[in-house]
Amino acid sequence: MPDDVSPERVAAVAAMARVPTTPEDAARIARAVTGPMTRLAAADIALEMEVEPATFVAVQRKDAGL
Repeated sequence: MPDDVSPERVAAVAAMARVPTTPEDAARIARAVTGPMTRLAAADIALEMEVEPATFVAVQRKDAGL
């Protein structure tokens, strides 16, 4: 996964989100993100994600007894 953090990938994700970036911005972001991603991959942590945001609210309300 850390190998996938390239300036080109950052630029592609930014373009999909319609966030303007320069090649220098993409390179700087890739450098900043690579370290944490490498550590996260080495720790082999599984992060469960909700399928869609409304599910989170439903679970929170259920847990609160609402």
